[in-house]
Amino acid sequence: MHSGSRVSRVFQTGLGVIPGICPRRTQRPWRTDTVERHPVVLASDSNDKKPQRVSLHTVERLSVYRRKLEELSHEGVEFVHSHQLAAMVGVTPAQLRRDLASFGSYGNIARGYEVAKMIATISRIIGTDKIQNVGLVGVGDLGRALLSYRGFEERGFHIAAAFDVDPAKVGKVFAGRRCYGLEELERVITETEMRILILASRPEGLQEIIDRAAAVGIRAFLNFVPKTTVAPPGCFVERIDISAKLEKLSFLVQRGEGETGRSVA
Repeated sequence: MHSGSRVSRVFQTGLGVIPGICPRRTQRPWRTDTVERHPVVLASDSNDKKPQRVSLHTVERLSVYRRKLEELSHEGVEFVHSHQLAAMVGVTPAQLRRDLASFGSYGNIARGYEVAKMIATISRIIGTDKIQNVGLVGVGDLGRALLSYRGFEERGFHIAAAFDVDPAKVGKVFAGRRCYGLEELERVITETEMRILILASRPEGLQEIIDRAAAVGIRAFLNFVPKTTVAPPGCFVERIDISAKLEKLSFLVQRGEGETGRSVA
């Protein structure tokens, strides 16, 4: 992919309009598994305001804002000013105001942003205002840890089923989720109406799993497997390479970075 390529902002699929990135006409119809930070369409929070195009970096920051807003809500805070929230999450007040204004949300000068309303609005914008069924492939050490993690449910993601090729694991229940053989992948995805699949399996056969899942409705993959894959048309693959992150930190440590303390992406 060329970093400067122009992209259209939505996919038209049998599921309706899905915010996302579409290859340009002269490009190959398939993409590798790196989700690019191109603008996407977000619905406006105002009925008379047109949908705004924002970057995926903005979407990621919205998730951070929502998490902090939920913490404030649990503490009984009803309103928060932009400079206060910005300081809490490590961005500038101007950046935060631009992000929130991108989908039509503006704070009150006197009282600031209404916490409960902002939580509901951001949840709707990023699609976590309702529970989404998610699947997981690979019930190894990492897979079992992900199945046991309660934070997914709190964020609106329910791991409805797990899959593995190991006969010793198939049919068993892990953290309350039944493990199915990969031969049942299509059936379970269809019956549970999954749209997201977490990949924590061995590298062998990974592309085939992605292609099969995409053919029956999976539109996004969270890939923990250290292998480059190809995203089918209309799909996204977000790769999480933990080893690469550790190597980056090792590099920074060797260089003596961080004397003043800073976060790295």
